[in-house]
Amino acid sequence: MPLEQVTNHLGESQPIDKEQTRRFIARNVLLDRLPASRATFDVDPDQGLTNLAYEFAIDDMTEVLAGLRARHGQPLSTNLEHRSHNEQIWVWNTGEDLITAVKQDFAGQQSFLLSYRPSRLRPETL
Repeated sequence: MPLEQVTNHLGESQPIDKEQTRRFIARNVLLDRLPASRATFDVDPDQGLTNLAYEFAIDDMTEVLAGLRARHGQPLSTNLEHRSHNEQIWVWNTGEDLITAVKQDFAGQQSFLLSYRPSRLRPETL
């Protein structure tokens, strides 16, 4: 998907900075009817959209995870704990995409991120 098509879908976006000319950010976007405070994405001139990450309110985490489980089945999941930092990670390999959901709790601040990128390994080849 080229940049123009991505911005038509996500709305107005801006490059993150001068060094990362292929990485963009869009604020206050919708994934279906679910609001995301921001979407960060990478667009390669030749390959088009190569990576997409949404940041959701922590209250929307259950709905997003339930939707992913309903569509793609049970994920691989793990927890990482280190002093004031805790992460829960869920991963789905759909064969076309690698979907990663991360709940972070860092110094009392919680966030929930969802990212998509093309899968480099098809599950049927294992």
